Amino acid sequence: MDLRDYIHEAVFEDKFLYLFDLIWDNFEEEGFVISDEENTQIDCIIKAAAIKNLIGEFVYRLYDEVNETSYEDLQRYLADIGESESDVEAYCEGNEEIGLDDDYALTLTNAFDYATQITADKLLEMFSATDLFDYFFTATYDFEQDFVFAFEDSDEFLAFVDSNQDKLDAYKEEYSSVLDWIESGMVV
Repeated sequence: MDLRDYIHEAVFEDKFLYLFDLIWDNFEEEGFVISDEENTQIDCIIKAAAIKNLIGEFVYRLYDEVNETSYEDLQRYLADIGESESDVEAYCEGNEEIGLDDDYALTLTNAFDYATQITADKLLEMFSATDLFDYFFTATYDFEQDFVFAFEDSDEFLAFVDSNQDKLDAYKEEYSSVLDWIESGMVV
């Protein structure tokens, strides 16, 4: 199975796919993730889980719902693609920013925390805080409509964001603390 297909199926819910595609495509263009080369699977999975973690934190702050993304999820994703604990430890040892521990769980948690922070930093480098609010909000909010709106692709997702800018601006005012969280670096 293709790594991107696996990430779609295992990591992201259907309603987050177009937000993920938008972010991932930009990350690939910037070289922040490289999913078509060997030995990049661990990095890609950890960064995909970090995106999901940031979306989960957004949902927690906006709707007071528990952020369901966990270390156990990340461990399962890595095992599903055939990465052993020793492979993951070698990946972590290769990055001096990741705190290593004798306990594999703590090392992986450190890697997840580090990836979440650098992913948040990269998002804020690539998108404005207001754009990120709009994208996260659109992907997580059930807009009241006469029909169920299903996006065909990330272009349609962006068109929806653009055409609902007035509503989204009102939500930014209503949830200013969530926008402040994004602007301050999305620290989880």
